[in-house]
Amino acid sequence: MKAAVVQKPQSSVVLEDRPIPEPKAGEVLIRVHACGVCHSDLMVQQGLFPFAKYPRVPGHEVAGVVEKVGPGVTWPQVGDRAGMPWLFSSCGHCKFCVQGDEVMCPFAEVTGVTKDGGYQEYMIAPAAYVAPIPDGLDFAEAGPLMCAGLTVFNGLRNARFQPGQKVAVIGLGGLGHLGVLYAKAMGARVAVISSSPDKEAEARGLGAEQFINTKSKKSGDALKEWDGGADIILATAPSTEAATDAFPGLAPDGTLVVLGVGPGNITASPMDLVGGRRHLMGSPSGSRKDIRATLDFSLHNHVLPHITKFPLEDAGKALELMHQGKLSGRAVLLLC
Repeated sequence: MKAAVVQKPQSSVVLEDRPIPEPKAGEVLIRVHACGVCHSDLMVQQGLFPFAKYPRVPGHEVAGVVEKVGPGVTWPQVGDRAGMPWLFSSCGHCKFCVQGDEVMCPFAEVTGVTKDGGYQEYMIAPAAYVAPIPDGLDFAEAGPLMCAGLTVFNGLRNARFQPGQKVAVIGLGGLGHLGVLYAKAMGARVAVISSSPDKEAEARGLGAEQFINTKSKKSGDALKEWDGGADIILATAPSTEAATDAFPGLAPDGTLVVLGVGPGNITASPMDLVGGRRHLMGSPSGSRKDIRATLDFSLHNHVLPHITKFPLEDAGKALELMHQGKLSGRAVLLLC
């Protein structure tokens, strides 16, 4: 089988021929049909995850079909549509696991970071952590929902979103455009914050009522003029500067949710925090319960990513285009 591999930090993606692996007890073999390309995959290539293990097959936005099951596996079954998100497995016994927050498990394994992911024609996955993909979702569209979709959907829920609230989305890339779509589908008023003026037409086409061009006005000031500020800001772009600038534009009791990880620090003045009882939080991808909720919501509310398709052989090209900011929506590798 073909596999796209990162041999070591800061190395190019290389294509290898590998034997198709055999699932062991408790495992399944997934025939990968599509795998989304995430910014975290770029971080694996760049060596920015201190816990990553090499050589590594990246990819944690996996969508495919169960090809074979290992001993003792009764679910899923051969032929079932299945995906794998960021969370590959967890310990099952720590306080986070037993309370349903297994994505916070300190012993968690990560798909495409500590375990081989979906940049290959077949991959091994623990049966208990496979996500069932509803029949109504196309594989290429389901892939990005495993991380990008899950991350923004869960970020809104972790910020305790309520219908009718104002949601500002920083960035309009692979995460950002889904942030707009989920927020709109959940009943939000939406603004988009971007340093690219040419993104305005796209933002309004997705349903944003406000577009804030940070090259002409500070985002915090512009948000304050939006009926008193945003109730939630989704920081999807990996820019700590953009998050810092937007924070003063929160309404009282508002929350800035950090989803995109970038270098540097986010700062907030004590007066903004205390005076308005504002919140700054991060939100990781999500648990098995969360990915099922994401896929179900996406199917029934027609929230689907805008995708650009690439063959597996062009995995390195897709990552480079992402690094250069030249991708629209989400890149997806097609393997079948």
